[in-house]
Amino acid sequence: MRTFAIHTFGCQMNEHDSEKIAFLLKEKGLLPLEEGRPDLFIINSCAVREKSVQKLYALLGRTRKWAEKGTVVGVVGCVAQLEREKLLRHFPHLRFVIGPGSYPSLTSILDRVLQGERVVETRWEGKWWETSGALRRRPAVAYVNIMEGCDKFCTYCVVPFTRGRERYRPLPWILDEVKRAVDQGYREVQLLGQNVDSWRWEKYRFWHLLDKVRKIPGLKWVRFITSHPRDFTREIVEIMAEGEPITPYVHLPLQAGSDKILRLMRRGYTQKEFLQKVEMIREKVNNSSIGTDIIVGFPYEEEEDFRQTLQVVKKVKFDNMYSFHYSPRPFSYAAREFPDNVPKEVKRRRLLELQSLQAEIQLKKNRTFVGKTVEVLTTGRSVKDPQAFMGRDITYRVVNFSCRRNPIGEVLKIKILEAGPHSLKGEVVDEG
Repeated sequence: MRTFAIHTFGCQMNEHDSEKIAFLLKEKGLLPLEEGRPDLFIINSCAVREKSVQKLYALLGRTRKWAEKGTVVGVVGCVAQLEREKLLRHFPHLRFVIGPGSYPSLTSILDRVLQGERVVETRWEGKWWETSGALRRRPAVAYVNIMEGCDKFCTYCVVPFTRGRERYRPLPWILDEVKRAVDQGYREVQLLGQNVDSWRWEKYRFWHLLDKVRKIPGLKWVRFITSHPRDFTREIVEIMAEGEPITPYVHLPLQAGSDKILRLMRRGYTQKEFLQKVEMIREKVNNSSIGTDIIVGFPYEEEEDFRQTLQVVKKVKFDNMYSFHYSPRPFSYAAREFPDNVPKEVKRRRLLELQSLQAEIQLKKNRTFVGKTVEVLTTGRSVKDPQAFMGRDITYRVVNFSCRRNPIGEVLKIKILEAGPHSLKGEVVDEG
């Protein structure tokens, strides 16, 4: 066995897990394969929404032909943790199923697989999964994991059942990885966790960690994803107010604007409390940018509840939004105890109305950038135009532009010429 490939569904946490898995495989002598049929094919799965699970099943179906030709196919990640032996029964060509709780023993598990064993390993080992490196896929942005799991048990959420209870990475390990990333040329670091604001180690809390990280020489920008409104505090805002390298972007999931739905979701805050956090950010952090997540069609959501969500969106004017209609997730309290009683057509209508409103807000805000010059960290090729490049500015907005050379990994000054609801378009001020 000589080559491997990893296909990743889901969040930045999954992407970084795949980077660490790739590092371990390369340490074992396997080489990453970008195209064609690899000897080992791993799918890193996501269970947060039903759509991601369906995509996994479709991809597994397509891997049968590879397996018939000798490829070892396996699934890791959140769906692996939930479905376990069920995946092996449904897909006879599948050779292994490994959940995040077993990642600390990943190397020895893969040894068993490569020796011909069919393995399901999803037990919780209860210790931090630390590797000596990561085979990073992004040339400009380094993901650095600071915590894992969640203790909130929001009623719609499967994360505590796929990622377990909260575990915190020690401060020295985090700082060491950030320093190594800077030494390797990375300009931006993203601190990752299901709920980064709850991170702690000895006497230190999350705002102490931010303060330590921002003082590491050579960093251009530091971001953190994801925050929970319940744990997002004034101390975090005060560190953000110090400015670069901490960016002014916060991802603060609202989920719903109705207090009734927030209680049913067990979010732990009210609409008023959420708006107070937003006001605090906007008041203290220059050039602040706020993203959010919203679920529509949660059980018992009536039209008035949805209207309250729209009112919050109109008031806050989020800079970006990830929005979805509710789907019951395995093991979650809502799936067990609440009826999925909002009709599908109502969910679709509400989601389209929400997304239409948010597109109007984003377009209006993005148009204020036209004529301005912004710094952009180039992260790759443009999605819509492979001949152009894309990156993000300090507020986390996507900027597309053309350049005569390959500037990936560089920070460029871009004059904004056009604005759409989801991205900006500009030209390089000085290509050098």
